[in-house]
Amino acid sequence: MLNPNLLTSEKPLKVKLSGIEDGIARLVFSDSQSVSVNVKFLPKTAKKGDVLYLSIVNEECLDLEREKVAKAVLDEILR
Repeated sequence: MLNPNLLTSEKPLKVKLSGIEDGIARLVFSDSQSVSVNVKFLPKTAKKGDVLYLSIVNEECLDLEREKVAKAVLDEILR
């Protein structure tokens, strides 16, 4: 089975979805800071009150993660 840890960074940020209005989601961090993002970046099933995890990576790390995921998927297929 594909390891879900391959899909996230080592230090994801925990946020709470405090609300959605006009296609914009407000995400609140544990220190009460918040950020607004378009709902297209959220899981389709996300709703107010959900706890979500954000990963911040640079392009190099993103490429490495994609490579790891691709290898894991290929390994899974070949088993």
